[in-house]
Amino acid sequence: MSMIGIKLLFVLVFCAILIGSDIASVSSGDIRFGIDTALFNYTGTETMGLEIYEQLNLDQFSSDQDSIVRFTTTLVLISESGDTTAIDQWNSETLWVPGRSIVNSTVMPVIPGDYSLVVTVTDTGNGKQGVVTRDLTVGSIETLSEIELARAIVPSPEESTNPLRKGEILVFPAADGSYTLPEEHVVYYYIEIYNLGGNSVQLQGRLETSSGETIFARPWVPLEIPEGVEAVGLVDSLDLRVAHNSGLYRVVFSLIAQNDTLETDKYLIVGRNLESEADFITDAVGELDETQYPDHFRLILSSTEADVYDSLDEDARNRFYSAYWQETPEQRRYFEERCEESNRYSTAYRESWQTDRGRVYIIYGPPDDIESVIFQGRHVPYEIWYYYEGGSESFIFADRSGTGDYEQVYSSVEGEVSYVNWEDMIAPVSMGGGG
Repeated sequence: MSMIGIKLLFVLVFCAILIGSDIASVSSGDIRFGIDTALFNYTGTETMGLEIYEQLNLDQFSSDQDSIVRFTTTLVLISESGDTTAIDQWNSETLWVPGRSIVNSTVMPVIPGDYSLVVTVTDTGNGKQGVVTRDLTVGSIETLSEIELARAIVPSPEESTNPLRKGEILVFPAADGSYTLPEEHVVYYYIEIYNLGGNSVQLQGRLETSSGETIFARPWVPLEIPEGVEAVGLVDSLDLRVAHNSGLYRVVFSLIAQNDTLETDKYLIVGRNLESEADFITDAVGELDETQYPDHFRLILSSTEADVYDSLDEDARNRFYSAYWQETPEQRRYFEERCEESNRYSTAYRESWQTDRGRVYIIYGPPDDIESVIFQGRHVPYEIWYYYEGGSESFIFADRSGTGDYEQVYSSVEGEVSYVNWEDMIAPVSMGGGG
């Protein structure tokens, strides 16, 4: 489906609300698959429909002599109190085709609250399994739904009962939240607008880096929403070839209505130059212990990236970590070496990354020179770290408490902690009596 901008897809006869996680979830275990979710209020009552999307590659399944693959998907929705609120099971049977990826979808009834969704896929031919747990917060949305990422959007036959159908189209979700360049260079997305009947609005879609830098933005598009319309559905596509580096990105949809600007977004992972989509999923996820230094890693992220990282579950953090270093494996090795070496600055009460010297070592690397002063007259012990590459920068750390925990009191680096009275801070040492 070729699109040059945001399109008004159809007018809905129901009001919908949609809440989900920032990034899709990928399983662990022998079977790899992706899960994403979306919430809709089909009836206009408190009970809503939780749409669950599954995507998996058939290459990892066994097949019989007729090349038929059989597997089951079990879905269990658990409330915050630990009660099972819904159970569903898919029994899938399909022809094995090399490299073929398929999607499934179902709907579970749900009311507002916090939930855990546990999805298990079992190969009925050999018993191998994959499992993913996805935390969900169900709430209400006044105007904008969550963005549903898709790999393809195609016209739907009138007689179709496909659960992927949205009005006159079929939306094939990107349930693993990942795209591989150059093959998958277009990201499609679907979104809904509510309660703006009779209003003139402005719409825009754009692609940003995880740190918030806009790398592509469509022109603002005007839209007249007919009087009495409760909700409309929109589709758009963005070209991922502007994403020059592998890593975490986000699709952002903006709406200007009644002098207010509203936004909703969805994160995705972009990889490149890998042999197949399945290879990318495996490479991006890895084992659960792949993020060797999760707390240290946060120190080198921008504030926006750190907020995203903090909001992710363990699986998504590992994917973020792997994608972050995909094109610079040598920088990853250098970073992890710094993390290991920073342990020399740990204290009895704080790990290395929590200390000022450890933090600076992790972010900036080993200094080119260190001037260490144990005691000098009335001064407390202090160290001056010099960095010469790319200019002359320095940090000063002082052991003001006498415990060996050196506090950063000065830095020439813009944005770093630096006290104007740092010289006074390293000076006062009581000599006793009147001396």
